[in-house]
Amino acid sequence: MRDVEVLIATRDIMTLKAQYFRFVDTRQWDSFQALFAPDATLFFPEGQDKPANLTDSLAFIKVVLQGTVSVHSGHSPEISVDSSTAARGIWGMEDRIYWSSEAAASSGLEYLNGFGHYHEEYVRHDDRWLFKSLKLTRLRVEKRTAPRAVA
Repeated sequence: MRDVEVLIATRDIMTLKAQYFRFVDTRQWDSFQALFAPDATLFFPEGQDKPANLTDSLAFIKVVLQGTVSVHSGHSPEISVDSSTAARGIWGMEDRIYWSSEAAASSGLEYLNGFGHYHEEYVRHDDRWLFKSLKLTRLRVEKRTAPRAVA
């Protein structure tokens, strides 16, 4: 690939990741799902035993984020464009999740602030970059538990 093609691919992948964060935080699930290849896998080790397909992962994400406001951010991307149709990336990340009163009562959590990295593979399909695989590894999680109701 020419240098300019690598730069364009890198920019497109950075846009893909920005959309990932925006669509998950604004609960635009159809747009979120469209960011992934049909055979994509996602792996969130704190809540899954192994990588899961997109359908199962999306269902998992929806349950985890139900009754919350989330704010995700990514930074310091390390993107390697391997070919015109394949790339890899590692992103530093931070997420903040705030539970509503009702959701906190059932989850036991009021607030979570996590730090770590996304490890990703991308594939170019129909002239756009898509996620092929995604794994989140956490370095630190800070939590505030919800107050217990007094009877």
